[in-house]
Amino acid sequence: GSVELDCNRYEMACKGKSVRLNNKEFQLAELFLRHPRFVFSTSHLMDRIWGQDSESGIDVVWTHIGFVRRKLKQIGSRVEIRTIRGAGYSMEETGC
Repeated sequence: GSVELDCNRYEMACKGKSVRLNNKEFQLAELFLRHPRFVFSTSHLMDRIWGQDSESGIDVVWTHIGFVRRKLKQIGSRVEIRTIRGAGYSMEETGC
């Protein structure tokens, strides 16, 4: 899609609008943008972003997915993170 990720400024941009990402949001966005349409399980995201030794609960993944989704909408992106029931999450470009 037309989403750009600035690795130096931790910003995501689309159509001239940009938004700042925190560290975990940036890591999620980068992973999804590097692997479009790939389905990542919640446990894979937890291990990859927060680490196996993290004391955070699995709900931290759901929370940060929500943050990234809102920021994608905020910049007017046609890209979204979709929930694949029973499997995980995937980043895809919407038709409209």
